Order: sequence, then C-alpha cells, then structure tokens
Amino acid sequence: MRKTVTALIAISAAGIPFAAQADVTLYGLIDTTIRFSTNENAAGDSKWQMSDGLITGSRWGIRGTEDLGNKLKAWYILESGFAPDTGASLQGGRLFGRFAVVGMDGDFGKIVFGRQYTLASEIIGSYDAMSVPNHGIIGFQGGNYTGLRYDNTAKYIKSFGPLQVAAAYTFGEVAGNFSGNNATAGSLVYSSGPLEIGAVYQVTHDVSTAYFGAVPPSQASKQTFWSIGGTYKASRTQYFLGYTNNRLDVADYRNDLVYAGIRFNLTGALTLVGAFNYDWLQHAGQGGKRLSTAAMLDYNFSKRTDVYLEVDYTRLRGAWVALNGSPGFISSANTFGNSTRLGVMAGLRHKF
Repeated sequence: MRKTVTALIAISAAGIPFAAQADVTLYGLIDTTIRFSTNENAAGDSKWQMSDGLITGSRWGIRGTEDLGNKLKAWYILESGFAPDTGASLQGGRLFGRFAVVGMDGDFGKIVFGRQYTLASEIIGSYDAMSVPNHGIIGFQGGNYTGLRYDNTAKYIKSFGPLQVAAAYTFGEVAGNFSGNNATAGSLVYSSGPLEIGAVYQVTHDVSTAYFGAVPPSQASKQTFWSIGGTYKASRTQYFLGYTNNRLDVADYRNDLVYAGIRFNLTGALTLVGAFNYDWLQHAGQGGKRLSTAAMLDYNFSKRTDVYLEVDYTRLRGAWVALNGSPGFISSANTFGNSTRLGVMAGLRHKF
C-alpha cells in the first residue's frame, strides 16, 4: 500500500536553525518467480531456481514533490533495486542503483539530473511489448545496446502538442578529456490517438560493459545506437513494432534487430502478451543470428497484485553462440556455449 507522510525536518547548521516541510511517498514492488530452464551449464543441464521478476525488477523507493508557484514544481526520486530471493542489493550493491534524480517541471519543459534511464532505453521500452523485460534472456538488448542507466546524466524533455522532444548528456568526468566516457542522445516521440511513433539516437564513448560484460576494457569502444518504432491500440489489442541498429567500433560488433509484439486483453483481469525478437550480428568477419520469443498470461487480482505464467525460447547461431557463452557474459542470458534455451516461469508480483 502506498503511504504518504508529511515530515518536518529540523537541521542546525553553524548554529542557524533550518526547517522544511515536504511530502514524501514510499513505494515499491516485489516480483518473484519460480523458473525452469534448459542448458544452464556447459553440459546442457536444466535448472530450477527462484529469481527476480520477468518484466519488472523488485525495488523500493521514495519520491516527493514541491509546488514552487508560477507553474514550477521541484521533485526527486530515490529508488533501490534488490533481489527478492535473497534480499541482496542489486546494481552493484548501490543504495539507490535504479534512480537517484532531482528535477524541475515548468512551462519550459522538464529537466532531470542524476542516475537515470538512458533515452535509448526509455524510447525502445515504449514500443517493446514487454517494455525491455527484466529477465536477460528476453530483454537482452537493454543492457547490451542502450546502456540501460547512466550516472551523471542531465536530461531535458519538452512537449509541443503531440510531439515530444528530449535530449540527454552524460558527463564522463575524465580530467583533460571532455568526451571521455561521455554520452549524448536525442529523441522524438509523436502521439496521436491510438498511434505513437518514436525514434532515438545515442552515442556513448569508451564502452566496456556491452553484452553484459563480454566486451573487455581493452576493447573499449564508441557505441552508436539508433532505433525507430511505434505502437497502435485497437479496441482490446495493442500492437508493437521496432527496429534497433547498434555499433561498437573498436570491439567490432554490429547488430540489426527487429522486434514485434502484441498485448491482448482477454478479459478485464487477464492479459496475453507476446514478443518476437530477431537479431543479426556481425563480429570479426563472422555472422550470427539470435531468435527469442516469449508469451505471458498475466492475471490481475487487483491493481496491486497479479500472477503470471510465461514461456520463452531462444535460438542462437554462429557468432551469437560464442558471444552469449563467453565467460564475461554475466547474465541470465548466458547459454554456456549452447545454441538454445527453453524457459518456463510462474511469478507473483505485489505493488505497494
């Protein structure tokens, strides 16, 4: 249950009393699954496990807003991810690894500062049927191609009628090298009635964490990413279609990915979601292909609690087998040199 409290904070600095009143919202969700999957080691053995959610990662957070008058509003979000099966902190053990941002809204638009999703991740998530799912075997393009989240990021968003424009800049914070480790991105989204179309372009320098860590620091690269796609709603059905183009220069990886999906409301409480991804990889003169499909039935007991049943299948060919099975590929998407994986999971999710 979402709880809102009013806090009065008294701070004494240099003997000067200071008091501020703020509305604080505590929120979160816990998403836990039981999963069976094949080819979970080099010998091809299957595995039963308890894991984090399929679509959403478990998290808790606090957020607040303040009306500054003259149509200005200040706000913040601090959000922490955790593994529901062990209670361990995720995102490298950070206290607020999912979000740590402060922002301001007004007639000028919206500005946001801090650790946050990249523009690339936000835009492709809008036309991915599973919103770039949390489980790596299906949501592999999120961390590989978009960077998912960046520290030290400034983002600006402004709407002009049905058109939304956004730009982001990530400070590399390298002394004497302004472009070192930095990133720039821009996006356009057009929404009109049942139709939404989006496009994004992002360039990141000195990338050494692509493909879930399979690209070593010695091959740190400039990553160039662009994508276009959209959604269309018709009665009880929503359709999704997208294309992603990803390039790493020094590491010499090139990917072209097409994906399609559907969300169909079978009843007021039951939804069917289907996703299809097909990726062409080129690396060091070798080619590879990756097919991943998933289907999920999601039943909502209420606005806060739902259960789901999911099945997914992945097939790899050529260079994708070697990449996906490399020792550095630290993710649930690692197939340990095997060319296929079948997975089935049942999940329970509760929001508060």
